[in-house]
Amino acid sequence: MHLFGFSSIVFTILALIAAQTKDPGSSKPTRHDSVEVVAKLSPEEVENQKLEDVYEPISAQERKGNCSTEIVGRYKSEVIPLAEKSSFNVPKNKFLFLAHQDIGNCYLALQKFVEAETSFKKALQYAPVWPGVNDSDYPIDFRQIGTAQMGQERWEAAEESFQKSVSIFDSQIDQVMKSDAERAASLRGSKALTMAYLGIAYLRQGRTADAMKTVDSAFGEVKQPDVPARFAKRVVELGRLIAQGTGDNDAIAKWSQRN
Repeated sequence: MHLFGFSSIVFTILALIAAQTKDPGSSKPTRHDSVEVVAKLSPEEVENQKLEDVYEPISAQERKGNCSTEIVGRYKSEVIPLAEKSSFNVPKNKFLFLAHQDIGNCYLALQKFVEAETSFKKALQYAPVWPGVNDSDYPIDFRQIGTAQMGQERWEAAEESFQKSVSIFDSQIDQVMKSDAERAASLRGSKALTMAYLGIAYLRQGRTADAMKTVDSAFGEVKQPDVPARFAKRVVELGRLIAQGTGDNDAIAKWSQRN
C-alpha cells in the first residue's frame, strides 16, 4: 500500500475547512442597528447585541482569512470574559460557543492541532443551549475535533469523532427529511464530507477496503437530489486522494472520472 504524505492530508483538509459554509438553518448573530429597534429590545436582546458588537469585528477578520495568534488572543481577552459574565443563559452560551469554535478553526489554520481539539471540545459544552443539538454546527464540531486529531496523527480517536458526527447527521436528517427537503439535502452533503474524512482515518490505519467503501458511500450521498454541489466537489477531491493512497489503479481511474 502506498500511503500519501501526511502533510498533503493536512493541507487539503485545512483548505476544505477554510471554504466551508454553514448549513441552512444554522444561527448566526443578527444585528439590530437602528435606534428604533434597539428601544424595543428586551434586556436579553440588549445583552445579545452587546456581545455581538464585540464578537463580530473579530469574527469578520477571521472570515477574511486573517487567523493569527493576535485574533485568538482577542477572542480570549475580549469575547470570552464578557460572555462569561453574562447573566442571560442563551447569549452567554451562544458567544462562548462561537468564540471557542472560531478559536479552534484559527488553531487548525495555524496547525496547532492540540489547541484546536481543546477549543472544539470546549465549544461542545455550550452547544446544547446554543445553537442546540439539532443544528448542523453540533455534528460539524465533532468533525472539527476529528480533523484536529488527524493533525496529531491520532487516527483511531479521529475515527471515533467522525463516526459520532455521522451518527448525529443521520439523526438530524431523519428528523427533517419529510418536512424540509432542502435542509435534509444540505445535512446529507455535510455528512458525506465527514464520511470522506473518515475514509482518510481508515486509510491511515491501513484499512484500505474500509476507506474505499466509506468514501464511495460519501460519493453516493452527494449525488442524491438537491445536495449542494460544493459538498460533491470536496468529496471528490478527498476521494481522489484516498484512491491514490491505496495505489489501486482501478480506484484511481474511477475517481479521476468523477466530478
